[in-house]
Amino acid sequence: MKAQNRGPEINSRVTWAVTLAMTTWLCACGGGGGSDSSTTPAANLSAEQQSYESFVLAKNGGQHYVDGTLGFSTSSTGATTVNTATSHFFTENSSLAQSPAAAGPQMLTTGKSTIDPALAVPTQTGQRYLVSGRVVVEAVPAQVRVSYNGSNVEETELASDGQTATMTLLGTSYTIVPLSGAISNSPPELFSGSALGVMTNTINGISLYNQQVSWQAGAAYMKVVRQVVGDTVVVGDCATPNTTGSNVTPCATTASQLEAFFPHASISDNKTYNLSDGQIVTLAGTRAWVANVAQSAATTQYRVYFQNNGQIFSGVVIKDGTPLALSTGTATPQNFYIFLNNAAVQSVASAITF
Repeated sequence: MKAQNRGPEINSRVTWAVTLAMTTWLCACGGGGGSDSSTTPAANLSAEQQSYESFVLAKNGGQHYVDGTLGFSTSSTGATTVNTATSHFFTENSSLAQSPAAAGPQMLTTGKSTIDPALAVPTQTGQRYLVSGRVVVEAVPAQVRVSYNGSNVEETELASDGQTATMTLLGTSYTIVPLSGAISNSPPELFSGSALGVMTNTINGISLYNQQVSWQAGAAYMKVVRQVVGDTVVVGDCATPNTTGSNVTPCATTASQLEAFFPHASISDNKTYNLSDGQIVTLAGTRAWVANVAQSAATTQYRVYFQNNGQIFSGVVIKDGTPLALSTGTATPQNFYIFLNNAAVQSVASAITF
């Protein structure tokens, strides 16, 4: 039996830094409370954990991930204005009240703040995951538990029930780069490797920031390398309508068993999958077909179709140990993420001119 795809299969690829949802942990969640880590000797922490805490602890200002997109319009007189309805330039902020080394696992306190007061912070919907045979939605505001695993930093995001783990990331490298002098003379990777690069564009020959402004004292950014812990299945709508909750739209087909589902034409992947193009396994507590060949994405992931309640659903799996990566427009994906400290964010805010 050939499965007919009568609707556009929604691409459920994970977009890192974007949703960071899964890498930057958007929106506010409960803090750990109590005293800070000043009572914890640095000798108790690995070098990576010391670097992490030098940014993420609330007493140090927290860590800030820049995100945004800018759109402009030009009048008949040549005047350029930012489109405030569609433009965003903000930070995703996260902090810990105290060190996990001092008091055990802690909950991140996170939120979003606009860098330009004229621009609104976008709203967030929860990413969907397949966990133990059911679809769950990440908590919004996010709930993320931080613990130390050997010399590394482990972050586990929870579903809306506040208990179910949806995705765990292991941070293995935290490299701090101090910033000084003119912002325009910063390391190129700061602009090419983060959304901070949007402000370096010019509109009709006009710069979007004051290139004479210098970084404030103590400004720095941190390069973070992370990988996924455990096979993680991200779920998306396979056909219309588009949804945002746990009731995702299944693939439009009369097949209820994977063997009868193929061949299947995926519009989002621009590819027809045959049964022999993958393997049927038990994944996240359910029977699933997993493609043999990875998708074209910065972070390695594989197309998944799984059975649930007599229907077939679509998703992708990011396998255990997969490094997170970003697409920056070059042939080689970037294997790290950039976070700013508070002094760096304030420097950027004082420099923008749009």
